[in-house]
Amino acid sequence: MKKTNLIILSILITFLWGVDLQKNIDLPSAQGTISMISPPVDMEKEINPEEYIIGVGDQFLIEKMQDGSMYSLPVLPSGKLIIPGTAVIKISGKTLNEALKMISEATGPYSSVSLYNVKNIRIPIAGATGNPGIYKISASWRLSDLLKRIPLSPLAKEHAIEIRDSKGVKVINIYNFYVKGDLESNPYLHSGESVFIPFADMDTECIEVNGPVRFQFTYEQLMDEAVPQSYMSTWSDKGLVPFIKGESLGDFQRRKIQMSDLTEYDYVMVIRNDKQIIVEISDINSFILEAKDKIEYVTLARVIVSGYVIHPGAFNFMPGHTVVDYISMAGGVNYKGSLNSAIVIRGNKKFRNIEKVSIKRGDIILVKRSPENILIGETSILTFISVIATIASTVITAFIAAGSLN
Repeated sequence: MKKTNLIILSILITFLWGVDLQKNIDLPSAQGTISMISPPVDMEKEINPEEYIIGVGDQFLIEKMQDGSMYSLPVLPSGKLIIPGTAVIKISGKTLNEALKMISEATGPYSSVSLYNVKNIRIPIAGATGNPGIYKISASWRLSDLLKRIPLSPLAKEHAIEIRDSKGVKVINIYNFYVKGDLESNPYLHSGESVFIPFADMDTECIEVNGPVRFQFTYEQLMDEAVPQSYMSTWSDKGLVPFIKGESLGDFQRRKIQMSDLTEYDYVMVIRNDKQIIVEISDINSFILEAKDKIEYVTLARVIVSGYVIHPGAFNFMPGHTVVDYISMAGGVNYKGSLNSAIVIRGNKKFRNIEKVSIKRGDIILVKRSPENILIGETSILTFISVIATIASTVITAFIAAGSLN
């Protein structure tokens, strides 16, 4: 009994000592330490402290080594940073290095200072977009990040985007980044700048595209965005599209066209001044586009199965497939047809020995009626036999009657 009481007393002393220890551990929190700090934004690389300009919304992390306290402090709309109980510093417009030096001097030698999170900025955007307005973005965004949030008109000149500020206008061809990976053609956006996307002139800066292809756009619609219905799709199937003066057909295809599985790759037809020009795949990089050109992409030739099959139609070419394979894809021969009557038509030629024919794109497989169906037609076999028996019986009766008359 005494031993049990001793154990209980030991546990109680340990518990009370732990509570007192916890109070001592929590003491720094009572001095104003901020523990809830949002994670920093995603960055593709470190910020250059000599170039980055501090502005409203930038957050600094300050740790005081004397008491272990830590503060996350934003630059206020006044452009000032308020360090509790220490100083008020005007740092908006300074480079990151300059700001860090000013804060370190104010907080003293026993403090650690760093930029923790970058500000949001507001960028006006206008021109060939379905949603012109002012967009709030992170200061870590490049031009391509903004374009992903903006539905553009099919006539938008993405190769001549204007970034404007008080110093002038910079013209950016974003495709140098999309196609070639040139980061200078995808600049960071800064406070005080605006983005203008020009419309292409339909008469002098556009070509017409038709066929089994689509135009590529960069827009990625977010769930909470209110976008006009005409801009809901990230694709456009055909129509007018801007081109770059002096651009080759090959360059245009690489930056703007998405081929489908049914697109003929070997050649493209271009209609210029009512004349048809066949551009072979080997010549697309040297063929220079002109305004009002009409580019006609041709549908890849398919294999056609016709005649007395269950589901006649056009089927994708499958290398190595035989005539029987394609007839099977069409559901097989119906009750009127005959596999033995199938022929392959290629241009002006007809091939009747289907077992030796290697199918090519554009071939037509024709399944004809069986001889039995031609002879009998829609009549059933039993009916046909009955009719034949009736005719035979009539003929025999006639012969018998004729003999008895003699």
